[in-house]
Amino acid sequence: MKSTYELTVRGYELDSFGHVNNAVYLNYAEAAMWHCLNRYGLVELLQKEGLFPVILESSLRYLHELHLLDPVRIETEMHCSAGLVRYTHIVIQANTGLTACRIRGKLAYVNGERIICDIPQAARELMERDSHED
Repeated sequence: MKSTYELTVRGYELDSFGHVNNAVYLNYAEAAMWHCLNRYGLVELLQKEGLFPVILESSLRYLHELHLLDPVRIETEMHCSAGLVRYTHIVIQANTGLTACRIRGKLAYVNGERIICDIPQAARELMERDSHED
């Protein structure tokens, strides 16, 4: 499944050099993930199942700087793989089209007892069906 999330760089996200602080990219990725899950109705579905998405791994590659008030577009793609959800977020400076950061990782669905659970069939079907659209 795919989605696009947009934001503007805020002053409190900058480091001492006037660039977006490296840790902020993880916040951007988290916001984009929730946006994608919500767009496809997975937040509600997971809540009904008593499951929560938990990030297991993230790998970031910084390519270009982002600065104060830069418009940002985050293109997200998520798909099922080996019982986990793999994701890629491409963080783009919207005015220039330059990729600022590429984030790849895995998440699992965890129940209230903190046990990793299988991806619900309804969620899998949603993700597989919609990954071929856009």
